[in-house]
Amino acid sequence: MLAFACAGVASGDVESAFDEGPSTPARRHAIERSRKLLADVLELYPGTTVAVARDDRIIWSAGFGYANVRRQIPVSSTTQFRIDRVSEALTAAALVRLSEEGRVDLDAPVQKYVPGFPEKNYPITLRQLAAHLGGMAALPAERLRAMHCAQPADAVRTFASLPLSRLPGTRYLYSAPGYVLLSAAVAGACGSDFVSCLQEAVFRPAGMTSTFLDDGRTPAPRMAVPYVRGFLSILSETPRIDDTCRFGAGGFVSTAEDLARFGLALLRGELVKRESLPVLFSPQKTAAGESTGHGLGWQIGVDAAGRRRFVQSGRTPGGRSVVVLVPEARLAVALLANVDGEHLDDHALSIASLFAEPE
Repeated sequence: MLAFACAGVASGDVESAFDEGPSTPARRHAIERSRKLLADVLELYPGTTVAVARDDRIIWSAGFGYANVRRQIPVSSTTQFRIDRVSEALTAAALVRLSEEGRVDLDAPVQKYVPGFPEKNYPITLRQLAAHLGGMAALPAERLRAMHCAQPADAVRTFASLPLSRLPGTRYLYSAPGYVLLSAAVAGACGSDFVSCLQEAVFRPAGMTSTFLDDGRTPAPRMAVPYVRGFLSILSETPRIDDTCRFGAGGFVSTAEDLARFGLALLRGELVKRESLPVLFSPQKTAAGESTGHGLGWQIGVDAAGRRRFVQSGRTPGGRSVVVLVPEARLAVALLANVDGEHLDDHALSIASLFAEPE
């Protein structure tokens, strides 16, 4: 166990070095307000990292606090964090790209791509899985951390025999197994292993060089130490976990800059065609015609100014993650932390609102 002494900006604030391009008073104001916001909440998180991308580049990236509290190693732009459900957005992007290429049919039964998955009483489509409308059970994450998985099919076998929790299409129901099954379908359609498929379809074209499957046996090279906050706010390092069996449901680690690049590449039509973006970003509907408020891998909404806003966030032992896209402003914001703390979503939304204002 170790106690965390709040680190001030002087010792814990590290900004990455890159060419921001022309600055504007509005951008400088947004950076100053965002820096103060994150510096003021260091008592909530041992370390955080933020990246903001607009138009065609990252315009601000910074680290706050510590990647390793005991050794006083500050967070930098290259620090990797667990991203949990943000992994779903990566998986959904690969799925839609495969659909564009004619390699998957979003409305085909999942068994077409995962023939080893037993048929249930009702068919489950890839679109339903990606929208959490597949009726799959929501298992505790620990069930998927009890073993090491080389392929999604290894994880699918642990829940394949379970009955459905809901009739597919009737209700939004978050299910990590649903996205693990979707990961197996993506791999089957690619004809390669799942991570290689995402490398080819998403990571390489988006310029993501620091995003990896979280293998507890061999941690990522620049991984932040994951923490949990307990009684009297005392921090302790989380036990080592193996998230390989979660795959596209929550198994990746990444950096804020990688995720900002991902968001920007999506908005610019570099991962999927612009005409395919509504497939990802349109609210899905139940069989009764009710909107779920979620697309494929994203929560759909609007900000206070009435701009469309797409959000994905996750929380896991030793990790908190949020990605916000504002297409009208051509803006992507990613915010990561190395503790499962509160309010990170609110902070990311506030930063996105600051940077979305006209320059």
